[in-house]
Amino acid sequence: MRPLKLKLSAFGPYKGVTEIDMEKLGERGLYLITGDTGAGKTTIFDAITFALFGEASGENRTAGMLRSKYAEPETPTEVEMCFRYRGQDYTVKRNPEYERPAKRGGGTTIQKADAELTLPDGEVLTKPREVDRKILEILGVNHQQFSQIAMIAQGDFLKLLLADTKERQEIFRKLFETEHYKALQMQILSDAKRLFVEKEDARKAIEHYVQSTTADPLSPLSVELEHAHKGAMLTADTAREDHRGRRDATRTARDGNQRGERGARKDQRPPDGARSVSEAAVGSRPYEGAARGGGAEARRAAEAL
Repeated sequence: MRPLKLKLSAFGPYKGVTEIDMEKLGERGLYLITGDTGAGKTTIFDAITFALFGEASGENRTAGMLRSKYAEPETPTEVEMCFRYRGQDYTVKRNPEYERPAKRGGGTTIQKADAELTLPDGEVLTKPREVDRKILEILGVNHQQFSQIAMIAQGDFLKLLLADTKERQEIFRKLFETEHYKALQMQILSDAKRLFVEKEDARKAIEHYVQSTTADPLSPLSVELEHAHKGAMLTADTAREDHRGRRDATRTARDGNQRGERGARKDQRPPDGARSVSEAAVGSRPYEGAARGGGAEARRAAEAL
């Protein structure tokens, strides 16, 4: 938000009409207001915050204290400000409640607080509550937050530095428009709580079902059921790991048995030297082969007869 023009009438120490052209300050967005004590520096802050929110910039000043005590009775007390926000121009005008001369019959009467906001499209809001809601919608911050981050009067910035974490979060969240991230965070937290409750309900249902289940003591499932009754139920992942572990253990045992059998057969074979001697002995007795051959020839002769 950048103020463009500020017009004060019978406001604070300014008894007449005073206009300040802030466009001459440029567009850098950071302005320093200086002057002697009592020159009206804080009044400029009060005028800006009053135009926007209907309140003074400081906590020790109320809207009813803003009418100039130097003003003529007929001079109205009001503030009008033109400001630019995101490339669009707005004009807001307010007056506090104060006592003024009556238009009829003499004496005085109470001028009620009023507000008027002209929007960029020409629409005019004339009810104070409508103006308040629209200003909050446009700027995204309330009077207190605006005073802490945009109108830093006489060390009030220290309040922001000393504010608790929750208050600073709220200020910066509105300032940088991160409410949607907060909403996403709360939605994730809500979903996590809901899923946790559903998980616990499912776990209790499974536990109740397991406790009511029985098995034949001779059944292979009886051991696993006993573990389940003790609360050692396997999840899908741990069940797969358990099955894999058992399979690997079985394969290891089978491989060990096969290696043992091969070793036993190897131990039963005669040494190479003994086997050579035996084979040599068989080869050195040709009569055995002849005898075997002679027997065969005798059988063939008998069959021929």
